Amino acid sequence: MDVDFVRFVPPREKIDLFGFDNFIVFTENPDEVDDFPRGYLIQAESVADLSSKLRRAKKGWLVGVKSSDPKVNRQAVMRKQVDILLDSMDRKLDYTTVKLAAEKDVTIEICLSKFLNVRGLKRIRIFEETIDTIQIVKKFDVPFVLTSGASNMFEMRPKRQIYDFFSFIGADVEKAKAFMHRLVRRLTDPNYIMDGLEIEG
Repeated sequence: MDVDFVRFVPPREKIDLFGFDNFIVFTENPDEVDDFPRGYLIQAESVADLSSKLRRAKKGWLVGVKSSDPKVNRQAVMRKQVDILLDSMDRKLDYTTVKLAAEKDVTIEICLSKFLNVRGLKRIRIFEETIDTIQIVKKFDVPFVLTSGASNMFEMRPKRQIYDFFSFIGADVEKAKAFMHRLVRRLTDPNYIMDGLEIEG
């Protein structure tokens, strides 16, 4: 199943799915989302902030942490409630955090939207940082997904455009799809525990 991550609730009656099977909506108030699978968006500026917001997480939500502080991201991958490190224009990841993500089975999101609203040297910096992230993720075999990361309708893109873009800069699209499929099963299949381990009905 090909799924996109977005940061707003798309008006389902007004749009198609841009070639995806569904969207997972990441928001700070997942209880307000009815028509799509729910992701809990934690925007944390400190470790204390992260801990406080994690206490509000509920079963059945994918928990995604978004932070520009490397210390927060490092702590996030060590918390069992956290499923994903969400991408942003100012996210900072170091080698230790990425290696821990591989060990703790925390997914790294790589999104397209951060490229759309910048120009010049800032866009070049984001390209370089994203290519570095893709290479490190590949080196440590970290679970990762490729998404639009859209915060509004104008940032949404067709599935093929997203995958073609990231393939061009070195991402393994098929592997990203497999990791996404696993995340969706974790969210939607009550019998799924991990690859190769399921509850038999």
